[in-house]
Amino acid sequence: MLDNELLDEPVSYHSYAIGDIHGEVSLLRRLLDLLPYRPEDHLIFLGDYVDRGEDSIAVIRTLQAIQQAHPHCFFLRGNHEDAWLEQWDGTKFLDQPLMPGARKVWESCNGQIPADIGEWLSQTRIDYEDANAYYVHAGVLPDKPFYSTPPYSKMWGARGFADKDYDWGKTVVFGHWEQSSPMIKVHKIGLDTGAWRTGNLTAIQLPARRIFQVHRELEA
Repeated sequence: MLDNELLDEPVSYHSYAIGDIHGEVSLLRRLLDLLPYRPEDHLIFLGDYVDRGEDSIAVIRTLQAIQQAHPHCFFLRGNHEDAWLEQWDGTKFLDQPLMPGARKVWESCNGQIPADIGEWLSQTRIDYEDANAYYVHAGVLPDKPFYSTPPYSKMWGARGFADKDYDWGKTVVFGHWEQSSPMIKVHKIGLDTGAWRTGNLTAIQLPARRIFQVHRELEA
């Protein structure tokens, strides 16, 4: 939710929202190098950091590093992180997360995903709000106030959200719903461009709605 102090401050920052990463650590690093963010700007990661792609653990390590270096980072929980946390007992992962691509991560760690990964994932947010937008992984209920949507639906998908462009009072920025290009509507913006499959990782700068994108480099 929106921090109280942000309500009273003039909006002097930009917000950068980053779409679903799904293990594509090389794309993530290149996108972070591309974004012209300043110390006062917000970086909002929309969830689904893990599974399917190049190296999920390296993605989380990269996010942890940017969190240490930048004072305004906000990490949302996607359905893949939620599935990982189903296997987290507070001290260790009990079993392999039951999501596509998770087996690769599990085997790369010899069945022992580092405990600090679980601790970090458990601190991710269900949603976030700043002066520029609402942010959520999988959407919210149409025709309802933003905060009335249950947490599960915000991570796994809200019925009717994909088909409607309701005015929630602010733009809703989301991931989860994979598309070949960013979805830019009047009241909502979708940023999941299928990085693990298409090789395209997307971010947006708000309030200007400026798109940034990196593409997987083709092997010679």
